[in-house]
Amino acid sequence: MSVSAIGCALLARLSGFGEVGKKDADAILTVRGEVRNVRRLDDISRAGEAPKFSVVVLRGFLQRYVTRRDGSRQVHAFYIPTDAPSLETLNVDCLDTSLCALVNSTVGIIPHAELKALIRERPNVLDLGWRETLVQGAMFREWLMRNSRLTADAAMAHLFCEVFVRSRAAGLVDHNSCELPVTQETLADALGLTGVHVNRTLQALRETGLVDHKSGRLFIHDFKRLAGYADFDPAYLHLRN
Repeated sequence: MSVSAIGCALLARLSGFGEVGKKDADAILTVRGEVRNVRRLDDISRAGEAPKFSVVVLRGFLQRYVTRRDGSRQVHAFYIPTDAPSLETLNVDCLDTSLCALVNSTVGIIPHAELKALIRERPNVLDLGWRETLVQGAMFREWLMRNSRLTADAAMAHLFCEVFVRSRAAGLVDHNSCELPVTQETLADALGLTGVHVNRTLQALRETGLVDHKSGRLFIHDFKRLAGYADFDPAYLHLRN
């Protein structure tokens, strides 16, 4: 069996949502695709395009976003290594969001033809992929609730908690710290705030001593208290690990 980096990342992601039998795992590990390096702020896919592939993050940090005619942007999600942000594109004719790299990143590009061949051969992989798309929907709903119902400081704390929990599940946390290579402008687009409001809110959170964000990294000093501050419940992430 020839194991690919893309297959390893996809298996890690799908294993986070359900049991993967040996034959299914072996089949996933052989997914070849194409390894592609993406420069900072370059799009991987764009709204309005007809999708022809799905993506797995191998290295770096991605965002999903939409842009209005006036140039304003709303970020809908962030993606870390092993995330598979676009499996739902197997079943749509036109993309309604764009996907780009926030830092120089490496992604796996899996042609739809290869994915469809895999799920025809291994139906349980189809179930796991469907579950992944349902979890994406749960995350979008949580982001909507967060941005519309929480105060700015609680919303930012909630986002920090989510990134930390997802990074921990993916084995990317080191001494209560994980990568979060986003600017204050990007945080504003994700939280529906102005840049000035983000700056003030971040300073207020730092003063609590619970969390800090600097040099592209997130530092959680007291996760339990921060989660309480944000009313954060990770159940919507449906993580097994």
